Amino acid sequence: MRVAGPRKLKVAVVGTGIKGSPDGREGWAVRAHLPALRALSDLFEVEAVCTARMETARTAAAHFSVPHAFDSVERMLGALPHLDIVCCSVRPLYHHAVVMAALRTGKHVYCEQPLGISTEQAREMQELAERKGVRTVIGHQSHYEPAALHMTELVRGGYIGRPLAFSHSYFVANYITPRPSHRQWLFQSDMGGHPGYRSGHSLERVLAVLGSDVERICADMAVQVPERRAVDTSGTIASNQVDNMNYLLRMQNGAMGTMQTSFTAWSGTGNRFEVYGTEGMVMLASGDTPGLWDKRRGAGDPTRGESRLYGTRVDVEKLIAEPTAPERLQRQFTEIDVPDHHVTVRNIDRSRAAFAVAQMWTGLARAIHNGHECAPSFRDKLKIHYIWDAAEQSVGTRSWVNVNYHGLN
Repeated sequence: MRVAGPRKLKVAVVGTGIKGSPDGREGWAVRAHLPALRALSDLFEVEAVCTARMETARTAAAHFSVPHAFDSVERMLGALPHLDIVCCSVRPLYHHAVVMAALRTGKHVYCEQPLGISTEQAREMQELAERKGVRTVIGHQSHYEPAALHMTELVRGGYIGRPLAFSHSYFVANYITPRPSHRQWLFQSDMGGHPGYRSGHSLERVLAVLGSDVERICADMAVQVPERRAVDTSGTIASNQVDNMNYLLRMQNGAMGTMQTSFTAWSGTGNRFEVYGTEGMVMLASGDTPGLWDKRRGAGDPTRGESRLYGTRVDVEKLIAEPTAPERLQRQFTEIDVPDHHVTVRNIDRSRAAFAVAQMWTGLARAIHNGHECAPSFRDKLKIHYIWDAAEQSVGTRSWVNVNYHGLN
């Protein structure tokens, strides 16, 4: 006799407008969330999509074979009380309204980052989620890349000994490449809230891998490229949103390091995260250069290469028996195979954004069915908002600033 597994979770995705962008790159829900959920049909049923206009909602519903379309989150929640999860994939300015409406009706929530455009909004969402007893996850999908999960497993398990120093860099071209005019909102500071909100993915990775909070920060941020060409008009797209962030970080576990996030890097190298400890090192780096991709309307998920993991452990006794000059040890690391247990999604190309998003969705499903927290949760993200507050204060005072977590620790 076959034993039935957990029931499928019913999901509504908010922010699903198909743009048909001239560069072929669709919005995040269209190129990542909906394909991921479709690939996880054994775990989820997408019951509804919601956009600001009924016309675009119906177009998305037809494209992805979703039964219900709405132009109002409140109407959607009222019409479909059986929903389990609301996915919020809209501009940060609107996160608070969508998430609070979902939480008030007791829904689990998957929200893209940042949690809100202010720490006050983020705290309000986190506290309501806690009172409602629901599961939450914030859209740091890179947390679920198999190589990143294994890096966390190794560092937390003592592979490198006690962490001493680290360096995280993220170089991409999002804020210097000519962009479609409908992307103007990305370059408006009032749309993102915190000046350094684009450093969120990098900060989450540092915190997750090291298993420690930031104790102190010294920060510098700037708008390095105030305008770029528009690809669909003869004009330019202006910007007052910070596009370069540099942090010096001292962790509560004593490790110290740097974090540089740049969105103005032509042919950027993507992610590179190195951690050095008393017994070895590990390094996560972006994989091969992306290849060709599907630019059809409603697809638009360019490949980005699969992250790879490298590292080494040091045999001190051998180095004493056979003394070696420090210079001879540089770059003496090799690629580390990633165990299969870090891969929960088998039917999506790992180099696509939808893969890591699907991995995160499976993590959320497990958390809901098993009644435990899902990482990174709203609580985890609220800590990052506190770090951003300290970063802003550091920029203003040009000094080191202690991070105040307001009782979260």
